[in-house]
Amino acid sequence: MTQRRDLVGLALGAGAAWIAPGWLAGARAQEAGQGAGHGGALRIGMAAPNTTLDPHLLSNAPNNAVATHLFDSLVVNDHASRSQPGLAESWTRQDDTHWTFRLREARFSDGAAFTAEDAIASIRRATDIPSAASFRTYTRSISAMSAPDPRTLLVETRAPDPLLLNSIGRVRIIRAALAGAPSADFNSGRAAIGTGPYILREYVPGNRIVLERNAAWWGGPTPWERVELRVVTDDAARLAALLAGDLDIIEAVASGNTERVKADPRLHPISGISSRFVYFALDQVNEVSPSVTGMDSRPLERNPFKDLRVRQALSLAINRQAIVERTMEGQAVAASQFLPKGGPGTDSTLEVPAYDPNRARALLAEAGYPRGFRLTVVGPNDRYINDSKIVQAVAQMFTRIGVECRAETMPWSTYAGRNSQRTVDSCHLGAWGVNTGETSNPMSALVATEDKAAGLGISNGGRYSNPEVDRRLKEALRTMDDAGRNALLAEASGIAFRDVALIPLHHEVSVWAAKKGIGYVTRADQYTLATGVTKES
Repeated sequence: MTQRRDLVGLALGAGAAWIAPGWLAGARAQEAGQGAGHGGALRIGMAAPNTTLDPHLLSNAPNNAVATHLFDSLVVNDHASRSQPGLAESWTRQDDTHWTFRLREARFSDGAAFTAEDAIASIRRATDIPSAASFRTYTRSISAMSAPDPRTLLVETRAPDPLLLNSIGRVRIIRAALAGAPSADFNSGRAAIGTGPYILREYVPGNRIVLERNAAWWGGPTPWERVELRVVTDDAARLAALLAGDLDIIEAVASGNTERVKADPRLHPISGISSRFVYFALDQVNEVSPSVTGMDSRPLERNPFKDLRVRQALSLAINRQAIVERTMEGQAVAASQFLPKGGPGTDSTLEVPAYDPNRARALLAEAGYPRGFRLTVVGPNDRYINDSKIVQAVAQMFTRIGVECRAETMPWSTYAGRNSQRTVDSCHLGAWGVNTGETSNPMSALVATEDKAAGLGISNGGRYSNPEVDRRLKEALRTMDDAGRNALLAEASGIAFRDVALIPLHHEVSVWAAKKGIGYVTRADQYTLATGVTKES
């Protein structure tokens, strides 16, 4: 343990690659001598870069997936988003607002014992740290925490919180002594000390993360002694690296490459339905929207997206089935709301919006735009499955009804930066992993009226606001009875999507590709975790 402390103390400054002395040279020698995938080494091709190693700074899938390798949570959300014991080995609900968590014996990678004080400090930090994608949405219901002894955590909520276990599982646990550490210290490795299955050995932002097995992990040793998470955002390059033997498994296989994987006897595809909901958000807050002009290129005097008829027109302009079949090549299911109809908290009467360009043109004319207008549609080009192609396809569909569109896509690191600056784009592509298995989580984040203190509307990029949605959502969030809660959420979903709070597109089907002999337990949240990669006999 003393040696590990010394390695951490030698961390480099913020933004630079952090390399534990001697580790990288030894790892490269192992690769040179033994070849890819041997000696307990695993190389994973990641489709999108994480933007920080601070587990509490920005809640998004790449950041959270990477953090899960280093940091544990009290409750683990498994591959199907079910709550399982983590650092909390058991829990009891005393009444609607009081919970007792019994904590397991575990140690941080620097040798310090994990206690309830670490859990309290981590939850407070995740709640309070300034962030454009805050974890406050998961912790907002907690009013008090206490630790009567090192292995007992008492949690009191402001009101009944039926999703506390799932929510608290989003917060990764750090040492209480590091709660004041800046994010730069996590990125440099100095504060990247967790109780998780792996220990950080190298971090090159946007390029790779090298991990070493944590032999003292309470969950038992993982199959892999060394893991390298390589960021390869280009779909073709990621597949080429797998074909060349430079990677063992890759995520987010492009729809056009699945048949190529199937045809190679050395490889096999692994697929699973995800909980990711893909949508477009429209600016519903600015009086003059930033990326909208008339056909004369002059800014419009009023924001067209504040008119329901315009929002409906854009939704009707989208041929979702064409996107599913052509753009996604079958790796998606057309969406009408946050989850497929029949899921908890969905409105059974909502149908996938029809493709009706004639009706769309008529609605634009009714709203006062018979000649349409000009619009820039924005999205990432390396984050979601076929994201750039989706932006371009939808821009073309909008153009056909008279809304002349320009598609603008950019790397996820840039796009995420725009979001962190609270930029309101006129029309942007987004996606949300509905990892609670019901609709209160995406509703709280994406369509609830923005309320930073309450953790609501944290990712409401268009700043949509509807008091009727908010009222039903808030009541649902304190309803412990599943049937009653889901009925309220269904009502709120119906109101929001009939009001075109968001334009729904589809639910993703995720595909991985791996060498024969390598398996993976697919996850609804689409995370690629080394702990889920198996060696097949």
